[in-house]
Amino acid sequence: MAALYRDPQQPAAGGDDVARILIVDDEESDRLLVQAVLARAGHETIVAEGGEEALREFLRYGIDIVVTDLQMPDVHGFELISILREFHPAPAVIAVSATGPFQLHMAEALGAEWTLLKPLDPGLLLDAVARAEESRIGREEERVG
Repeated sequence: MAALYRDPQQPAAGGDDVARILIVDDEESDRLLVQAVLARAGHETIVAEGGEEALREFLRYGIDIVVTDLQMPDVHGFELISILREFHPAPAVIAVSATGPFQLHMAEALGAEWTLLKPLDPGLLLDAVARAEESRIGREEERVG
């Protein structure tokens, strides 16, 4: 079941402008770890157990950044990335995988802007999210200006 999370100890960094981050992973422990790291850093997070649920939550919440595992049972991360690229504006995508660099290169070819190997390093995850937010803000400024 997807749920909207925010660490109550951390105010939203950008108020209404804070990015909404969708975390997609069929492994509960990985999902909760990513959610905890991002919520502790003040990010608004939504979690989904798989690709189909992720697509529903993407449409429901207006997601800015997607952190997705690549190996999932219903809709693979590769398929999810391809589908997300069809939306305008498309969310920034961070692909994660425990299976090695080849799969991460495939994810980049499909449109993932950043890739990370599992087990995730919290510092690298936060760096990738910060770069994704900068990219999102730049795209919004281009649209407005």
